[in-house]
Amino acid sequence: MFLKNIRLIHFRNYEQLNIDFYPGINILYGRNAQGKTNVLEAINICANGKSFRVNTDSKTIMFEQNEAYIKAAFERNEQINHIEVLIEKEKKKSLKINGIPARSLRELLGNLYVVVFSPEDIKTAKEGPSLRRAFLDGEISKIRPSYVDALKKYTRIIAEKNALLRSKRVDKKEIMLEAYNEQLESYIKMILKNRKAYIKKLNEYVNETHQEISGGTEKINIRYKESIPEESIRETLQKLVKKEIADFSCAAGPHRDDIDIMINDKDVRVYASQGQLRTLMLAVKTACLRILEESTGERPVLLLDDVFSELDDARKKNLLKALKGIQVFITTAGTEKIESTEHVHKFEVSGGIITPKS
Repeated sequence: MFLKNIRLIHFRNYEQLNIDFYPGINILYGRNAQGKTNVLEAINICANGKSFRVNTDSKTIMFEQNEAYIKAAFERNEQINHIEVLIEKEKKKSLKINGIPARSLRELLGNLYVVVFSPEDIKTAKEGPSLRRAFLDGEISKIRPSYVDALKKYTRIIAEKNALLRSKRVDKKEIMLEAYNEQLESYIKMILKNRKAYIKKLNEYVNETHQEISGGTEKINIRYKESIPEESIRETLQKLVKKEIADFSCAAGPHRDDIDIMINDKDVRVYASQGQLRTLMLAVKTACLRILEESTGERPVLLLDDVFSELDDARKKNLLKALKGIQVFITTAGTEKIESTEHVHKFEVSGGIITPKS
């Protein structure tokens, strides 16, 4: 699988763009605020249905325009496929796959596989648990679209349960909570099973990819911290009923779980430097790509935004070597030490115009 072409109309700072790309490494370089990351954002929207930068689609529309259009052409199984996205102000975005309207995000997932790394991903390791849960859920959803449905239903039931707990109504509250817990049990089981299986697979690959990039021998360990044991979901939910009534909120569940990330048995949130965090998350994202390829039989596209920042020359070289055989898009401010080859292709980005460079 590789992305052949991207077309943009009124997307971010691109009035019009129609550009072909290559298998191998595609490097987009230029000064800041010229539109490098915007291209990666557009690719990710076509693959995963959302931006990795903003939560509101309308923010991607060019200033003083009412809509933005993205079209991606990609090769899969020796066939050319197309994904189109129309983003309109105050409307839900519309999606087409090979000219046929998609009714939901679930229909989009599983067509163009993309894994993205951006500087914001460093926060995933360093900051709150919600970021780590969102990362995990996003990667699992690419492999199992049914997981998206389970997560949505679980979230809806939790919201209804919390509303009941906050209400002043006391009669039959315990009976109603038991009914909600009965509905939650199967969804909790599915979410935990998928999350823990993914973490197990991630641990298999992340150390290998980390050593390839860093050239070092640091040991990475990623652990899933569940607030409800998988083997006793029903019993735990029952035991928590009185506490939840007293606290006016759900006490436990996948929406409260976390992930521990350790380097040499030390918590990265406390001990890791910025350089270590960047290399760690690069290794994690490269491992995610391998899991996605193993699960789908397709080699995904890798998007690396501002990846060379805070990496020394040796790590840059190791990274490019580790990415051989993958289609990669890299944004960077400068490429003076990277030569164009049959596997490495450069594109200069300036003011919303992209120029291929030999």
